[in-house]
Amino acid sequence: MRLPSLVLLTSAATVLACDNPFGYSYLTETLKPGELEFVQWATARIGRDIGSGYDARYRAFDFKTEIEQGISANEQISYYVNYRYFDTATREGLQFDGFQIAYMRMLADPDKNAWGQAIYIEPGYSQASGKNGSLRDQYSLELKYLLQRNFGDAQDWIYAANLVAEVERTPSTDADAVSFKVTQGIAKAINASWYAGFEVIASAEWAELNDFEYATVFAGPSLRYQQENGFYSTLTAVAQVYGSPADKGDLNVSEKSPYEIRLKAGFEF
Repeated sequence: MRLPSLVLLTSAATVLACDNPFGYSYLTETLKPGELEFVQWATARIGRDIGSGYDARYRAFDFKTEIEQGISANEQISYYVNYRYFDTATREGLQFDGFQIAYMRMLADPDKNAWGQAIYIEPGYSQASGKNGSLRDQYSLELKYLLQRNFGDAQDWIYAANLVAEVERTPSTDADAVSFKVTQGIAKAINASWYAGFEVIASAEWAELNDFEYATVFAGPSLRYQQENGFYSTLTAVAQVYGSPADKGDLNVSEKSPYEIRLKAGFEF
């Protein structure tokens, strides 16, 4: 590799080392004490129409406003406020959903170790069903184990994997649900401003831990752009490539939409 190219990629890796090029997978690095990051999420869930005609339409948009705060050299707190917008045969409009508070602790820095590691704990509350927007109180606890590896001649590649377990409780129906998820992503720094990557998300859910509900696998590309002033945006588009039990071709659309498009825009300060 010619020296100018090596310098460019090294610069890109340095600039992007703490920044996430993925829409669904989390990295293991935390903000420095006193640093803040504001992030606006928007996720479109489309293609879930069941039946035919105008009354079968289904379009849903999930909005999440996040503030991250570094509290120590290896810890951070995140605050989330959520809204949902539905355009269906039975519901249309924007409604408040709920909130989460997340604690993250980095166990191993990926810049100093072969593998970065972190734990992530997120209790939350939701009042709007993601399926149809119906109102109900639901409480959740999500646990994540995060892995990250930076590699390549100029450390310009990033691999991330998340192991996720979540428990949800709906008091009005005494219903409990347990879900497990694995995400994987790989991305490469093109230059100091751009990353291109690919993600896979596999998830499954059980009611009361013994009644199987569904399993799905999504996959698709991601693209990140950022500026030196701290602004960035990430666009990820994924398609359902496997669904069980299948109820529309080979897909499960009673629980998940066939397509999701996620845009995250943020600013670090």
